Amino acid sequence: MPSRILLEIFKIKKFTISLAIILLLLFIGLVGPSIYPTDPFEAVFRPEDPPSSKNPLGTDSYGRDVLAQLLHGIRMSLYIGFTASLIALAIGVAIGSIAGVKGGLTDEVLMSVTNVVLALPSILLMLLIAAYFKYRDPMLVSIIIGVTSWPWVARAVRAQLLSLRAREFVHFSRMAGYSDFRIAVEDLLPNMAAYIFMALVLLMSGAMMAEAGLSMIGVGITRGASLGIMLYWAQMLEAVRRGLWWWFVPPGSVLVALSASLLMISTALDEYFSPRLKGR
Repeated sequence: MPSRILLEIFKIKKFTISLAIILLLLFIGLVGPSIYPTDPFEAVFRPEDPPSSKNPLGTDSYGRDVLAQLLHGIRMSLYIGFTASLIALAIGVAIGSIAGVKGGLTDEVLMSVTNVVLALPSILLMLLIAAYFKYRDPMLVSIIIGVTSWPWVARAVRAQLLSLRAREFVHFSRMAGYSDFRIAVEDLLPNMAAYIFMALVLLMSGAMMAEAGLSMIGVGITRGASLGIMLYWAQMLEAVRRGLWWWFVPPGSVLVALSASLLMISTALDEYFSPRLKGR
């Protein structure tokens, strides 16, 4: 059954194309720095050189190779996006599951906390937390993004569980004496695997955009290269006004390609697993 479902999903063109783009960029980010071993932080080239055979994507205002920055930046942005999405997913699924299975006062308290966090602008929370730390490594930025991105996941998981726990197989499990934890782990969450994966994809897309947003306002990672850091320096040194397109177009294009591909994968999965959309 799972293999048949996978074959049907891979027949969806938007899914296969988007997945191919992500895998290609992932391969470039992981293998690229080894194939093109130029130090992205070493200012040894002539500043603001346009693309050439020596520097395929030119250099920035400090004489650093833009292609080397891009290759390392893809890896870093993917790392932050994936780590932050896992953190947000874990928090959201845990809170949503407890609220949906327990119900009553527990549900009300957890959803009240979720609604408070959801009502606050997430980018403002990220900004305030990030600005408190003088040194911000990739893991810290991932945690900051993750702990501010979970509320909608918690609400969605709770809503799904409230629907599922009314099914007959849950009643049979309760009659068999299963605990709430066992019912959630063995009966409810496996039936939401596809939905949880779609949430992970959406969280990863949002996390990479959030990292770029934090970096562009100066509260991203303090060391290393990411797509957001590249755009930050291009913005600070007015690359757009000065016509240094090779500095901001590559990271911007890659960021858009990654985000759009992840959104398209989520849309394709939603269309496949949603009976209403599938029947169109």
